[in-house]
Amino acid sequence: MALATRLYLLKIFVMEEIHEFRIFKKDYPLLAQPNNAKFNGFVYVFKISRNDPVFQQIGLLHMEMMKKYNEPFFGFWAVRRNYTKKELADAKLFRFKIKTAFEPAGEECGTEYDEKVACEICGANRKQIGPLKLKKGSIPKKDIARTIAGEVVVSENFATVFKQHPLKGALFAPVIFVKGTSGYYQLIASSPELELTKHTIAGGNPFDLPKESTEALEFVVSGGYKVRIEKMVLKCPKGHTIGPRLISEAYVFDSPAINDNDFFVSRQKTGAKQGLLRPEPIYFCSPTFRKMVEDEKLSGFDFEITHVE
Repeated sequence: MALATRLYLLKIFVMEEIHEFRIFKKDYPLLAQPNNAKFNGFVYVFKISRNDPVFQQIGLLHMEMMKKYNEPFFGFWAVRRNYTKKELADAKLFRFKIKTAFEPAGEECGTEYDEKVACEICGANRKQIGPLKLKKGSIPKKDIARTIAGEVVVSENFATVFKQHPLKGALFAPVIFVKGTSGYYQLIASSPELELTKHTIAGGNPFDLPKESTEALEFVVSGGYKVRIEKMVLKCPKGHTIGPRLISEAYVFDSPAINDNDFFVSRQKTGAKQGLLRPEPIYFCSPTFRKMVEDEKLSGFDFEITHVE
């Protein structure tokens, strides 16, 4: 088989991972020139693979600046994974990402929580008491969204379609506004939690794998006001949290529940307790769930393949 044909087939059946970095104008000259960055008027935007030499340059400069000045080299990082039709068809499980977040959080609107049952180290697993209360007009016009504190809200249309198919593994609790029910629902998993494997990597970015915690900081801003940032536990010694955010695809242990349900959450969480913010689970769904979202053109979702080990 000709080399060109082998490379073409390899491209067809292998996931493409594209990393986006945004570099401030003042720091851009540190990178080798020329390159494929695009300037948007504020920052230089790179969309590159791990094999691109610029990826390695960005990593080295980032680690150097963090070591010398405790400042990142880039202001934004995200990763996009593109799959082939075969990879999607063969997938047993998907991670779905909720694309839209909003505020205020439920706690700011009167939602009650029992913090006594939460982990005393990382703050994970507090218990919600009673219905989710939110501010009228704050929920985005999407079929799924989450508050900044991780409370997941879905539209009436989503709840109806989920029940009509019918799918399993989720409960829908009415969201309350000040003057009664809202027409929105809180999405709650009723299936067993899935266990992440050691191949699931979390951290701040590809070059910053998780520390155990960050130290509390206090500084003075313009006007003489004191600002205090509390200590954050990023990796719980009890195994409740694994880092600020996912860096890799998700990997979970196989479980009979995967064949019996369509919606799941992970036992381990990402994120940290800071103010209103709390560690959040990773969300998973069956191929049937993903097909429903696409067929019904539901909004607010993005999907990645999850590996079952």
